[in-house]
Amino acid sequence: MVARTDTYTYEVSSESGRERMVLLPWTRLSDATPTLGDPACGTSLLPGTNLVGTVVNAGVVADPYVVMNIAACARYWHNVRNVLTYAGGGAEATWTPINIGDPVYYDAGQDALNGIKLSMAPLAAGGVVANPLFGFIGMRDDETAASFPRGTNAIGSTDAFCVVHA
Repeated sequence: MVARTDTYTYEVSSESGRERMVLLPWTRLSDATPTLGDPACGTSLLPGTNLVGTVVNAGVVADPYVVMNIAACARYWHNVRNVLTYAGGGAEATWTPINIGDPVYYDAGQDALNGIKLSMAPLAAGGVVANPLFGFIGMRDDETAASFPRGTNAIGSTDAFCVVHA
Protein backbone atom coordinates (compact mmCIF):
# COMPACT_ATOMS: atom_id res chain seq x y z
CA MET A 1 0.00 0.00 0.00
CA VAL A 2 1.27 3.47 -0.86
CA ALA A 3 1.63 5.81 2.10
CA ARG A 4 -0.62 8.83 1.86
CA THR A 5 1.07 12.16 1.29
CA ASP A 6 -0.03 15.00 3.54
CA THR A 7 -1.92 17.07 1.01
CA TYR A 8 -4.30 18.97 3.29
CA THR A 9 -1.75 21.73 3.88
CA TYR A 10 -2.02 22.76 0.22
CA GLU A 11 -5.16 24.44 -1.06
CA VAL A 12 -4.91 26.61 -4.12
CA SER A 13 -8.32 28.22 -4.31
CA SER A 14 -8.55 30.60 -1.39
CA GLU A 15 -10.16 33.36 -3.44
CA SER A 16 -13.71 34.45 -2.63
CA GLY A 17 -16.51 32.18 -3.78
CA ARG A 18 -14.54 28.92 -3.81
CA GLU A 19 -16.07 27.53 -0.64
CA ARG A 20 -19.37 25.65 -0.63
CA MET A 21 -19.46 23.72 2.63
CA VAL A 22 -21.86 20.87 3.25
CA LEU A 23 -22.34 18.79 6.37
CA LEU A 24 -22.68 15.03 5.91
CA PRO A 25 -22.89 12.27 8.54
CA TRP A 26 -20.15 9.64 8.43
CA THR A 27 -22.86 7.01 7.84
CA ARG A 28 -23.64 8.65 4.46
CA LEU A 29 -20.02 8.49 3.25
CA SER A 30 -18.65 5.69 1.08
CA ASP A 31 -15.63 5.67 3.43
CA ALA A 32 -16.80 6.16 7.01
CA THR A 33 -13.28 7.11 8.19
CA PRO A 34 -12.86 10.63 6.78
CA THR A 35 -9.44 12.29 6.89
CA LEU A 36 -8.74 16.01 6.79
CA GLY A 37 -7.80 17.07 3.24
CA ASP A 38 -8.85 13.81 1.61
CA PRO A 39 -11.49 13.46 -1.09
CA ALA A 40 -14.86 12.27 0.21
CA CYS A 41 -17.91 10.77 -1.45
CA GLY A 42 -21.46 10.56 -0.21
CA THR A 43 -23.55 7.48 -0.85
CA SER A 44 -26.18 7.71 -3.58
CA LEU A 45 -29.07 5.70 -4.98
CA LEU A 46 -27.71 6.17 -8.52
CA PRO A 47 -24.08 5.09 -9.03
CA GLY A 48 -21.89 7.87 -10.39
CA THR A 49 -24.13 10.70 -9.16
CA ASN A 50 -22.62 10.95 -5.69
CA LEU A 51 -21.91 14.19 -3.85
CA VAL A 52 -18.10 14.55 -3.80
CA GLY A 53 -15.74 17.09 -2.28
CA THR A 54 -12.68 17.66 -0.14
CA VAL A 55 -12.83 17.18 3.64
CA VAL A 56 -12.22 20.45 5.48
CA ASN A 57 -13.37 19.14 8.89
CA ALA A 58 -13.37 15.40 9.53
CA GLY A 59 -15.41 15.55 12.74
CA VAL A 60 -14.92 13.28 15.76
CA VAL A 61 -16.60 10.14 17.09
CA ALA A 62 -18.72 12.21 19.49
CA ASP A 63 -19.84 14.41 16.55
CA PRO A 64 -19.61 12.10 13.49
CA TYR A 65 -20.19 14.61 10.74
CA VAL A 66 -17.81 15.66 8.00
CA VAL A 67 -17.68 19.13 6.43
CA MET A 68 -16.84 18.97 2.72
CA ASN A 69 -16.01 21.76 0.30
CA ILE A 70 -17.99 20.89 -2.82
CA ALA A 71 -17.45 24.17 -4.69
CA ALA A 72 -16.99 23.83 -8.43
CA CYS A 73 -13.50 24.92 -9.49
CA ALA A 74 -12.04 24.68 -5.97
CA ARG A 75 -8.51 23.34 -6.38
CA TYR A 76 -6.83 20.98 -3.93
CA TRP A 77 -3.64 18.92 -3.96
CA HIS A 78 -4.68 15.22 -4.06
CA ASN A 79 -3.06 11.86 -4.67
CA VAL A 80 -4.29 10.29 -7.93
CA ARG A 81 -3.74 6.73 -9.16
CA ASN A 82 -3.14 6.29 -12.92
CA VAL A 83 -5.33 3.15 -13.25
CA LEU A 84 -7.73 3.31 -16.21
CA THR A 85 -9.46 -0.11 -16.16
CA TYR A 86 -9.73 -3.16 -13.93
CA ALA A 87 -9.43 -6.90 -14.57
CA GLY A 88 -11.49 -9.55 -12.82
CA GLY A 89 -11.31 -9.56 -9.04
CA GLY A 90 -10.54 -5.83 -8.83
CA ALA A 91 -6.93 -6.04 -10.00
CA GLU A 92 -5.67 -3.12 -12.10
CA ALA A 93 -5.58 -3.97 -15.82
CA THR A 94 -4.51 -0.83 -17.71
CA TRP A 95 -2.93 2.50 -16.81
CA THR A 96 -2.57 5.89 -18.44
CA PRO A 97 -0.24 8.86 -18.30
CA ILE A 98 -1.97 11.75 -16.50
CA ASN A 99 -2.17 15.10 -18.26
CA ILE A 100 -3.64 18.57 -17.66
CA GLY A 101 -7.42 18.57 -18.14
CA ASP A 102 -7.88 14.81 -17.68
CA PRO A 103 -10.97 13.75 -15.69
CA VAL A 104 -10.42 12.32 -12.21
CA TYR A 105 -12.87 9.95 -10.51
CA TYR A 106 -13.62 9.07 -6.90
CA ASP A 107 -12.68 5.39 -6.83
CA ALA A 108 -13.62 3.70 -3.55
CA GLY A 109 -11.78 0.52 -4.57
CA GLN A 110 -8.46 2.35 -4.68
CA ASP A 111 -8.61 3.13 -0.96
CA ALA A 112 -8.40 -0.57 -0.14
CA LEU A 113 -5.82 -1.36 -2.84
CA ASN A 114 -3.43 1.59 -2.61
CA GLY A 115 -4.58 3.85 0.22
CA ILE A 116 -5.83 6.64 -2.03
CA LYS A 117 -9.29 7.68 -3.22
CA LEU A 118 -8.91 9.15 -6.71
CA SER A 119 -8.07 7.49 -10.01
CA MET A 120 -8.44 7.85 -13.76
CA ALA A 121 -10.95 4.95 -13.95
CA PRO A 122 -14.47 6.00 -15.04
CA LEU A 123 -15.78 2.55 -14.05
CA ALA A 124 -15.32 0.76 -10.72
CA ALA A 125 -13.77 -2.70 -10.50
CA GLY A 126 -16.13 -5.03 -12.34
CA GLY A 127 -16.51 -2.54 -15.19
CA VAL A 128 -20.25 -1.94 -14.74
CA VAL A 129 -20.75 0.69 -12.01
CA ALA A 130 -19.71 4.27 -12.76
CA ASN A 131 -17.24 6.01 -10.50
CA PRO A 132 -18.40 9.57 -9.70
CA LEU A 133 -16.56 12.37 -11.47
CA PHE A 134 -14.51 14.24 -8.86
CA GLY A 135 -12.78 16.85 -11.00
CA PHE A 136 -10.00 17.49 -13.49
CA ILE A 137 -6.21 17.64 -13.43
CA GLY A 138 -4.96 21.23 -13.17
CA MET A 139 -1.63 22.91 -12.55
CA ARG A 140 -0.18 24.33 -9.37
CA ASP A 141 1.27 27.82 -9.52
CA ASP A 142 4.81 26.41 -9.62
CA GLU A 143 4.15 23.85 -12.40
CA THR A 144 4.42 24.25 -16.17
CA ALA A 145 3.20 22.23 -19.13
CA ALA A 146 6.64 20.59 -19.14
CA SER A 147 5.64 18.88 -15.84
CA PHE A 148 3.10 16.77 -17.77
CA PRO A 149 2.18 14.10 -18.62
CA ARG A 150 3.15 12.08 -15.54
CA GLY A 151 2.97 8.33 -15.16
CA THR A 152 2.93 5.71 -17.89
CA ASN A 153 0.58 3.24 -19.54
CA ALA A 154 2.91 0.37 -18.59
CA ILE A 155 2.62 0.27 -14.78
CA GLY A 156 0.45 1.61 -11.97
CA SER A 157 1.66 4.66 -10.09
CA THR A 158 0.41 7.32 -7.70
CA ASP A 159 1.33 10.99 -7.87
CA ALA A 160 0.06 14.21 -6.28
CA PHE A 161 -1.76 16.67 -8.53
CA CYS A 162 -3.72 19.87 -8.34
CA VAL A 163 -7.30 18.59 -8.83
CA VAL A 164 -10.00 21.10 -9.84
CA HIS A 165 -13.43 20.15 -8.42
CA ALA A 166 -16.00 19.42 -11.13
